[in-house]
Amino acid sequence: MKKRNLLLVALALVAGGAWAQAWPAKPVKIVVPSAAGSAPDILTRLLGIELQKRLGQPVVAENKPGAGGALGADQVAKSPADGYTLVLGNIGSHAMNVGVYPKLPYSPVKDFESVALVATTPSLMSVSADLPVKNAREFIDYARKEGEKITFSSGGNGSSSHLAGEYLNLIAGLKMRHVPYKDVQQALGDVAAQRVSVMISNMPPAMALVRAGKLRPLAVTTAARARALPDVPTLAEGGVQFEQTVWFGLFAPAGTPAAVVERLNREVADILKDPAFGEKIAATGATPVTSSPAEMKAFVTAEVDKWVRVARESGAKAD
Repeated sequence: MKKRNLLLVALALVAGGAWAQAWPAKPVKIVVPSAAGSAPDILTRLLGIELQKRLGQPVVAENKPGAGGALGADQVAKSPADGYTLVLGNIGSHAMNVGVYPKLPYSPVKDFESVALVATTPSLMSVSADLPVKNAREFIDYARKEGEKITFSSGGNGSSSHLAGEYLNLIAGLKMRHVPYKDVQQALGDVAAQRVSVMISNMPPAMALVRAGKLRPLAVTTAARARALPDVPTLAEGGVQFEQTVWFGLFAPAGTPAAVVERLNREVADILKDPAFGEKIAATGATPVTSSPAEMKAFVTAEVDKWVRVARESGAKAD
C-alpha cells in the first residue's frame, strides 16, 4: 500500500511538471473588474506587457466593471481552472464585497487560488483647503465637536471610500454622515467646495485637486508615508490607529494547477523587482509588493475578516 501511494505521488508530480512545461499554449486573459483607464486597468496592462515577454504568449486585459468588482471576479471564479483566465482582484472585489453584498456569488478565499500580490496604494484623507483644520488630529477634534454636522463622501454605497469613512467613525468614535456619489470626481469636488466635510479616497483621483490647492491632504491611510506625498503624515502619526491599504493581486479560479500558480507567482515577483517597472506604476500611485501564494491567501483571509466586521458594525451595504 505504501509503495502504491508513493507511486501515485510520483505520478502526480510528473503530471504537474508536464502541465507546467506545456502551459501556456495559448493567450492568457486577465480580467480587470473596473473601467478602462482606471488605475487597476493601467496596472494590469503594464503587468501584462511584462508577463507576455516571459510567457511567450499574448497576455490580454479584458475590462468587466460593475457591482464593486463583483461581476468581473465572479466571471473568473466560474471560468475553467486551467491558468488561462485570471483576475486582478482588489480590496473591494476580494475583501469588502463579502460584507456589503448579502448574496455575493463567490468566495474570495474558497473560489480562487491566490497567485501573487502585485501592488498597494494608500488612500488619502482630504478636506477643503478652506476648512479650519490642518491635520488629522485637528479634524478628529473638530468632528467630535460638530457631531452629525460632519459628512463624508464616497464613490457609492459599499465602496472602499464608504467603508473607510465608516471605519474612521468606529475607530475614532465619530458620528459622520455618509453622502454617496456615483462619480468619485464629483465626490471629491464637493469636498473641495465644502458641500461635504471630508473624503478618504484612492490617491490618484484626488491628486489634481491637491496640486491645484483646492483640497488639503490631512493624512494617508497606510502604515508608511506615501512616495507621492512624502510630507503628508499617516493617520497613525496623528494618533489614530487606522490602516487601510488599497491592494491589487492576481487570482486564478480554484483548482488551477499548483505548478501554474507557482510559475505565475515567480514571474510576477521577477517583474516587481525591476526598478523600471516600479517607476512605470508609480504614476498610478502604486507601489510594488510581493508575496508567496500562501502569504497572499493569509492576507486576503485577514482582509475579509476585517472588512466584514466593519460592514457589520456600521451597517454599510452596497446598492
